[in-house]
Amino acid sequence: MEYSAVVELSRCVAATSKRSEKTAMMAEVLRSAMPNEIPILVGLLIGDPRQGRIGVGWATLRDVRALGNSQGETTHGAPVTIMEIDELFTKLAAMSGAGSQRDRERLLAAMMTRLTADEKLHLGQLIGGEIRQGALAGVVTDAIAKAASLPVADVRRAAMLLGDLGAAASRALTGQSLAVGLSPLIAVQPMLAGTAPTVTDALALTGPASVEWKLDGARVQVHRLGSEVRVFTRGLNEIAARVPEVVEAALSIPHDHFVLDGEALGLDEDGDPLKFQDTMSSQSRLQPFFFDLLYLGGDSLIDEPLSARKRVLAETVPEALRLPTLDIVNPASESRDLELEEDVA
Repeated sequence: MEYSAVVELSRCVAATSKRSEKTAMMAEVLRSAMPNEIPILVGLLIGDPRQGRIGVGWATLRDVRALGNSQGETTHGAPVTIMEIDELFTKLAAMSGAGSQRDRERLLAAMMTRLTADEKLHLGQLIGGEIRQGALAGVVTDAIAKAASLPVADVRRAAMLLGDLGAAASRALTGQSLAVGLSPLIAVQPMLAGTAPTVTDALALTGPASVEWKLDGARVQVHRLGSEVRVFTRGLNEIAARVPEVVEAALSIPHDHFVLDGEALGLDEDGDPLKFQDTMSSQSRLQPFFFDLLYLGGDSLIDEPLSARKRVLAETVPEALRLPTLDIVNPASESRDLELEEDVA
């Protein structure tokens, strides 16, 4: 697939405010993709290439434009494909060490000479995280379901369990089953949250609920399989090597096959919580506090009610590693107290 097709699709999608039209246009392009192009295309559509961070910022893009101007006009030639854009990102992400920044600039400048003005603009926006077409993950998920003639709930669930919308799209659009399960060591997308104007309104929607402490920390998803531990951020980046205290805590739990969801909070020498910016510093000592158990001993728990998962969590994880919560059994009688506590906070 030519990159120009993605650029044109982005332009058309941005030109309409109707979600149904966005979905239809994207579904048509998704149907035309080759199997090996599908995850690449999905990453380009949601503005999140599958390579993640590629070490290129706006300063580099500025230098690339200056370098390109000094080298003369665009040469164009054969149309650039999305496979070539993907290969470019892979090479950029792999570069490191002395001179890597200059190498990135040269590689980008060489690609820019082959792109049209619209393609250059789109590539710059893509690298800079500035794709603004009103068609990010939610609409792309709808388009995948439409293109594959599948229920959108099935695609959404597969993307959550695979931790990758592109992988879910590949399965959906190539006729593979979306009946995937949760597997330790494979990151799971965070479940989406809803909002309500007040605590009372929220409890009216949920009924019995669990109200948790709000920690000024970092979301962590901790997977353990035997002696191997992986720790994922909210964005599903693997950071176990950077959080040894979280890994140590996971290894201290008397089970070796689980997936936990929680927050990691920085503590000072006296055990008091640090501010968020201090928690994120490399010098802080992190303490994980878990509030959910998604998988244990070969069994997925994500379809169990939270009350059941919390019971298993209490039986599995030591109290010192659990996030304190308040269980609201009777919302009508307890919501007023929570409103008062919210006002005080």
